[in-house]
Amino acid sequence: MDLLNNVSTNETDECEKELQMDDVYKLGLVFAYGVVGILSLFGNAIVLLMVVCRREMRTATNIFISSVSAADLVITLFSLWATPFSYYQRTWLFGEGMCYFVYMIQGASLMWAPLALAAIAVDRYMLVANPFRKQLSPLNCLLIICSVWAAGFVILSPMMTHLSYVEFELPCDKAYCIEYWKPREYRLFYGIFVFLVHSFIPLIIISWCHYRIASILSSQNSKLQKNRSKSTYGVALDISRKQRLQKLLLAMVLIFAVSSLPMDVFNVYQDIELIHNFRWLSEDVSHMLFYFSHLLAMAGTLLNPLVYAWWNENFRRQIKSIFKELRGIREPPFKTSIYEKQSRFSLRNPEALTAEQQIVLQCADGEDPSNDVQI
Repeated sequence: MDLLNNVSTNETDECEKELQMDDVYKLGLVFAYGVVGILSLFGNAIVLLMVVCRREMRTATNIFISSVSAADLVITLFSLWATPFSYYQRTWLFGEGMCYFVYMIQGASLMWAPLALAAIAVDRYMLVANPFRKQLSPLNCLLIICSVWAAGFVILSPMMTHLSYVEFELPCDKAYCIEYWKPREYRLFYGIFVFLVHSFIPLIIISWCHYRIASILSSQNSKLQKNRSKSTYGVALDISRKQRLQKLLLAMVLIFAVSSLPMDVFNVYQDIELIHNFRWLSEDVSHMLFYFSHLLAMAGTLLNPLVYAWWNENFRRQIKSIFKELRGIREPPFKTSIYEKQSRFSLRNPEALTAEQQIVLQCADGEDPSNDVQI
């Protein structure tokens, strides 16, 4: 995990000057980081506050998604500005305390999002595979989230034990926040371990869970198509809702994969380059790849709340309701269709279903739809 360690790729063997780059390129980076930072702060804060303040939004999936927004919010606050600025200045200007604090919070928060997405995928698969399983309570969700956060700090601990704040008064008069690994090969081993835990393993778990979910929903939808009747309309709505929810979660996973993998691969490449003292890429290309991969990773923190708001009808309705309340307009109560009512009755009373309907209902997730997100 070398996001900040890039401030000195030769580990302070010589004094390094700030990066030389074209003014237009520099202004473009400042503008891009500024836009991503502002929108990410605004978007993730809205998602987080919406789940915390609106009782009807506190479903298991929404609580997990809010934990992803919390992680993205922390990344935006600490990584978005500290990492590119330190990389450009080739030094650490924020003092010893901030060196350890930023490294710790940034590194742990980078672990929270993929682990939370994996937890969401496992939870959804278990609910779809076993629809009458008792749903997770908000307290249980919070316990899982706390476990995910604790796991992030545990994974980060080897790096923190090798982190050092170093000051050179002469001839450089510079300070560095870097990792010292002896032997150096251990740093590469740890970097590969972080890549596996941060990207590879979560993506394998998530991909398998969503493949199984898609298979189950497709199977139940096929059975439903063979016997269309009014009694199955409510179940059809549940199938459609679960399919839309799966598309939302898959979109979030795709955003994570596309935004995180380039940065992870670049970090491993830099570890190999540092240990073996050679360069495959020119310095200018390396700098461009760093800023591209890091900006892409930061853009991922912005896209998650945008995708969530786009796909989630209930979320959009809540946002409109808040703005209307601020303008003094009373929102009329949301009307529930007869088929949604029938679906809710069926989910609450599984013993009242026919044998055929119980087969179709295997796609349901076991949550109370009156509190679920209608997307």
